[in-house]
Amino acid sequence: RSDHMAKHFFAKLFLCEHIVPLEGKKSVAVQHAMLVGFLVLLCPHKEVPSKEVVYNRNLLHSRTFYTIIITKTYQKNQKEGHPMQLPDKKYIASFDIDAQNTFTPVCPDELPVAEGDQIADELNAQAKFTSLRLGSRDAHTMDALWLSDAEHAPLTPIEGHPDLDVRWPAHAIIGTKGFDFIAGLDPKAYDFQIYKGIEPDKHPYGACYHDLKNTLSTGAIEYLRCHGITTVICGGLATDYCVKNTVLQLKAAGFDVILNKAACRGIAPETIAAAMDEMAAAGVKFVECAAELEA
Repeated sequence: RSDHMAKHFFAKLFLCEHIVPLEGKKSVAVQHAMLVGFLVLLCPHKEVPSKEVVYNRNLLHSRTFYTIIITKTYQKNQKEGHPMQLPDKKYIASFDIDAQNTFTPVCPDELPVAEGDQIADELNAQAKFTSLRLGSRDAHTMDALWLSDAEHAPLTPIEGHPDLDVRWPAHAIIGTKGFDFIAGLDPKAYDFQIYKGIEPDKHPYGACYHDLKNTLSTGAIEYLRCHGITTVICGGLATDYCVKNTVLQLKAAGFDVILNKAACRGIAPETIAAAMDEMAAAGVKFVECAAELEA
């Protein structure tokens, strides 16, 4: 194609008003056309990226550029009501992240998240699309070094312990109601369970590693790889902390990750929005609810 035709094809398909002219850049234009063709195969429905996606030729070979475009096309599909295409069920796992009473109004003196006790139906629904189901739980003890008290308020920074960052109220203590899964979840339904934060000098957020530097594995990533899983559908508590960290760990490990928004609840609108942006930038896909999934 000529330089002009390639530009026109790219602009027409995406209806983007912010593409920098490509005069004299035939090779770049051809690469654009190739990118468009790839996206058409990936997302067969017509896509229109949001206007903040601005072409920058210096980003043409950037993984971030491709990731943002591809993520936004998937989001556009969902807004238009197109079901997400999933691989064969044998390659999919679901991951219920810290769906425990400690993060719900059931335990008001721990770390309650509004409506945290209302996500079981969505977690169960998304599991129907998968061959394996994983679940993680905070599993703390009363001798933890991060516990807040009268002299050390919650969120007070902690020094001298590499796997502790701030203090928290006592929560998810093994043997208490807070440690249990929320109502509607059956502990026997899980193929693999992760207990994290058992050690008194560790308070991880993500469910794939016991430490804050992501070096001491919980076995979740290895378990998924051993079973040939390529796609993980996630939900849990809370969106802006343990869910976000687990999702980013899974993406970093090379999995295709889908976050079911209806299967999550978060702490604050600002931190939820920031978490969603961070996950989207990493290439995470989103569905509003399990009904948008298609096997």
